[in-house]
Amino acid sequence: NFVVDVTRNVTEAAEHDGPNIIETIDSDIVFSNVRFDRGERNILRDINLRIPRHQTIGIVGESGAGKTTFFNLLTGLLEPSDGAITVADHDYRTLKRSSLRKLIGYVPQDPVIINDTIANNICLYACDPENPDCRAKIVAAAAAANCETFLESTPDGLDTMVGDRGMRLSGGQRQRIAIARELFKDPELLIFDEATSSLDGQAEAYVQDSIDKLHGQRTIVIIAHRLSTMRRCDWLYVFENGTVIEQGGFNELYAQSNSAFRRMCEQQGVRPLEVA
Repeated sequence: NFVVDVTRNVTEAAEHDGPNIIETIDSDIVFSNVRFDRGERNILRDINLRIPRHQTIGIVGESGAGKTTFFNLLTGLLEPSDGAITVADHDYRTLKRSSLRKLIGYVPQDPVIINDTIANNICLYACDPENPDCRAKIVAAAAAANCETFLESTPDGLDTMVGDRGMRLSGGQRQRIAIARELFKDPELLIFDEATSSLDGQAEAYVQDSIDKLHGQRTIVIIAHRLSTMRRCDWLYVFENGTVIEQGGFNELYAQSNSAFRRMCEQQGVRPLEVA
């Protein structure tokens, strides 16, 4: 009976795959009345938002606001308890999840860096960096991620060994390699999850330049508590206690003196670029 119960529990907990394969994200991603519950606890509710193709969208909120759960829903790691997430006229529930995730790039706060060359950290052994076609693709990804400035100062460029967990690199350099790694895969949706929260001001500026170079070329979602990374976003959604309480452009939200967004900006000493 124990084996039967365990097997049943594992089967019920397994991810449910749909039959439809998505080959491109050529339209907006839309959350419609999305709710997510964990047991009897409500985590997200009444989430109505749109992520337009090739725009940069910011997801803002204090710790516990629901940003991580939103990320898990966006990537298909969780299913809504109610409501729907759609892309290209497909409900997420009908999609084969692996086909969706092939189109997504993810840059976390603390990326994994392997004790190998920068080139192999970018391509992750998908091809041989000595092969001209592979090398060209690595170089293009590194350039798009704004890696050229620090590659010139390394002893062997892309062939430089980075050390255990990238110990020979700065935090900003590791993040730019992580961005290049995702760009090497040519994703259509690129998600930055607190990607600059542990960096100092100069390192953050380098990474922000990398993100800015991608503006308008890919659909980008930036999930962050640190609001200095949000100033060039096309649109922001402010989360609080599991729901969206405000939305708009950075300057528009900042101009509302009684808004939660303005309060967070003042706490962090962040102002719009025009008056910074």
